[in-house]
Amino acid sequence: MGNRRIMISLVLAVSIANILHYSCVNAHSEPEDYVLMHSCIRKAFGLEPLCWDRKLAEVAQNWADQRKDCKLIHNNSPYGENMGMGPDLNALWATQMWIDEKRDYDYDSNTCKEGKMCGHYTQVVWANSKRIGCGRTQCDNGWAYVVVCNYDPPGNYAGEKPY
Repeated sequence: MGNRRIMISLVLAVSIANILHYSCVNAHSEPEDYVLMHSCIRKAFGLEPLCWDRKLAEVAQNWADQRKDCKLIHNNSPYGENMGMGPDLNALWATQMWIDEKRDYDYDSNTCKEGKMCGHYTQVVWANSKRIGCGRTQCDNGWAYVVVCNYDPPGNYAGEKPY
């Protein structure tokens, strides 16, 4: 019952964010878009919202600009990092892609399903993370975008649950 309630909350949070996003925001990759999407999901788990951090955003944008080849190679910064790539990828779709990994995460065992990835999801909902900064750039191929988000303090420590 608890997992079902969390999933319903998650779906509602994303739906509300989508409604707010499309009715209020045109650019889809402004700081408030990233903060809104992340904070809606975090609220579903009783977590504090993230605050935008210009320094993190600068690091993320600089790294995104170096990924114009569309290769998702992680930066070796002291921050947590999520990356995504796809056609017209923006704050809404990147965050949605990361939280969709929840279906492959088992909270009780704190593991991903075999052969699946869920570290992007756990970084989004990492309780100790307080700040976020993101960047976005168009790939050299002309049809895809890379989105990079940095989190501070970082998450995904081995053996620790996200919340």
